[in-house]
Amino acid sequence: MNERLDEIILKDCVSAPTELCFWWRGTWWSRSALEEMAAECAAILERSGFTVGQRLGLVMPNCPLMLASCIAAWQLGGTVVPVNPQLKHPSVPEYLKSVGVFGAVVSREMGNMAAYIGDSGIAAVSADPGDSIPQMTGHAGEPDAGAQLAALIHTRGVGGTAKAVPITHGNIVALLESILEAIPSLDEDDVILNAIPNYISLGFVVGGILPLAAGIPQVLVPSFTPPKNALSAIREAGVTVIPAVPVMLSILLGGEKHIAPVPKIKLVFYGGGTLMQGVAERVREVFGVTPLSGYGLTEASSVLAVTPSEDAAREGTSGKILSCFEAKVVDASGELSQFNEEGRLWIRGGAVASGYYRTPDLSSERFRDDWFDTQDIVRIDEDGYITIVSPVFDVITVEGMSVYSGEIEAILKLHPEIKEAAVVGVPRGRKGEYARAYVTLKEGSELKPRDILAYGRTQMPNYKAPRSVKILDELPTDNMGKVLKHELRNL
Repeated sequence: MNERLDEIILKDCVSAPTELCFWWRGTWWSRSALEEMAAECAAILERSGFTVGQRLGLVMPNCPLMLASCIAAWQLGGTVVPVNPQLKHPSVPEYLKSVGVFGAVVSREMGNMAAYIGDSGIAAVSADPGDSIPQMTGHAGEPDAGAQLAALIHTRGVGGTAKAVPITHGNIVALLESILEAIPSLDEDDVILNAIPNYISLGFVVGGILPLAAGIPQVLVPSFTPPKNALSAIREAGVTVIPAVPVMLSILLGGEKHIAPVPKIKLVFYGGGTLMQGVAERVREVFGVTPLSGYGLTEASSVLAVTPSEDAAREGTSGKILSCFEAKVVDASGELSQFNEEGRLWIRGGAVASGYYRTPDLSSERFRDDWFDTQDIVRIDEDGYITIVSPVFDVITVEGMSVYSGEIEAILKLHPEIKEAAVVGVPRGRKGEYARAYVTLKEGSELKPRDILAYGRTQMPNYKAPRSVKILDELPTDNMGKVLKHELRNL
């Protein structure tokens, strides 16, 4: 592969213009149709003043405009910044401002979001998800050096602090080469489902970019809810490969008791957590295959390990580390762990980001001497299969969206009468989980759980806000002061 994603993608569009590119709302689009749409977007962006090193915000669900905007921005030497379109209004401008975007393109189906972003001082235009970008007047800002930065994708870590991860063309190309090497059964006769939200690195890289770069048709689904619509798209478009997150599979297959088998599916991959009880059996029942686990993180451009086939699966593991990564496991004393011993995972390689965007202090905490400290506790066997013992922070999956407990805890502790707060995920059927908060109160406070629930709803999006609250005299902690969340789950 070449080093630039736009060149790789457009090369296929030129060499095979009539081949299927993507399916969108009942219609197949050719590669030449995508090329024309991207060219129109690039021309409009160029007239608008978008140049090398600038950043373009994309606030939209998975759609043709997302793909075309990425190619257009890359052709001009720029970078895309996908943002969760379901965030409440105050968060969207904050994300965009944190990286100094030239402007933002918003799906018209997001209502008044473009106007709200515009009121915050960011240039924003509204567009049909199946059409090109309108003319806009952006703000140049401070450009990045060169044209190798492909995307800035936000992630949250310990404490819930949002950070933008700079992912280069080279990072993604290295990762895609390793994925295709690890899964040789993927070929141009497949059809990949692109339903994981593309503001998430897994959805952006594996759902959207991999099919374009590898010449594999994809099925664009703006949301996997309602499940009836997503399943209908899978059947109608002839999907054969489904990348997923656990809650997506739960929702897709949990809506109805009797779902007719889908005969063409040959691979179902999932990452971002463990499957709920009974979901693997349901996948085998409906799709006729065993779901294959994987592991990744945004700092690794999305995927770090995959299970390449059902025959290669190893129970309890999250797959085999891809060839573009070097990994080491370090024990508490800083010594290298032996095979199958627990320790903290460090990684480096062609798909690993160089640091967090324009935040050297944050970067220095995790990126050292070309290595990235994932802070996840893992075991790795002699063959490179990885077992996740404990993730660095609790991720709660609410209706397909990742919610970080540290973020909720930080907001709750801003309340003047709350002393401490800890949040855990509680199973919620096929919808995944919901957030439950455990709090201690400052002396003299008469807060009730209902008061804290109401406070949460005013301070964060509904899907993040706790659904239940328990007030305790004190939180259980170890001798280092770390809250013992496994004990909270048993209360």
